[in-house]
Amino acid sequence: MSFFNKFNDTDKINLFLGDFLVRNAGYPTRRELAKLLMKDMKENIKGYIRDENSLFQVSQVYLDGVVSSRSSLLKKIKNLYETNRETAEVLNIFSESNKINAVFSTDYDIVLDDINCNKVVKILPTDEEFTIASNGEVKHYKILGDVNRHEKIFVSIQDFRKLKVLDFYKNFFRNIKEDMESYPTLILGLDLNNSDFIDMLEVVLTGVNPKDVIYAVSNSNVLKTKTIERLNELGIKLLPHSEEEFFKELKSYLCSMQLDDSELKEAYIGKKLFR
Repeated sequence: MSFFNKFNDTDKINLFLGDFLVRNAGYPTRRELAKLLMKDMKENIKGYIRDENSLFQVSQVYLDGVVSSRSSLLKKIKNLYETNRETAEVLNIFSESNKINAVFSTDYDIVLDDINCNKVVKILPTDEEFTIASNGEVKHYKILGDVNRHEKIFVSIQDFRKLKVLDFYKNFFRNIKEDMESYPTLILGLDLNNSDFIDMLEVVLTGVNPKDVIYAVSNSNVLKTKTIERLNELGIKLLPHSEEEFFKELKSYLCSMQLDDSELKEAYIGKKLFR
């Protein structure tokens, strides 16, 4: 039985994409960006990094110990996205379906906006006025900005702190809250070893009473006790699907396709569901 049998055929959903989109488009994930920045660091500078998987931490150390200006760091990030990528066929579902209400992403790429420019309304935290999705477009919340406005992306620990506390950004998160409370949200591409992503989930979900349990699928198979506890506190239920199998079911639901029982085979990362 497909997970999506719990929804009606006409139900809209929200998608929190994690690093799923960039991996399928061939762009670097947050963890890969961190590793690329560390290549420019001397060993004594690397010693200040507590979590090498955290782009927030690595960027802060890069800013403090390698370059003298924030603009130099941001140009470095932008340059890492300038290689042209082939759009994977897997991404076409975003233009083929009318069942997606909103997409939340935490990477700096613009692939979703490029392949669906007429069907996606991009919403950035730095916007003074938010574009309204008046014709059924998918709302695309770029939580940390994107490379088209690289001077305004949030990349370091200091940037993230400002995003969390400054009043200017509260309307952005208020809009996300309204969408999460109106439609069920699924997380695809949850990196359980990336503390940045868990931190962002905490910021986004604080004060939210979601429409339904927030379900997540991860490509990680190493589960830390502290991470499990944080997911439980946020009301996130980790499904025992592999990303590949779950996306197959998701695509079937979004495109109103029928799958054979043999195609619904689930690949488990563990027997325990967290909650």
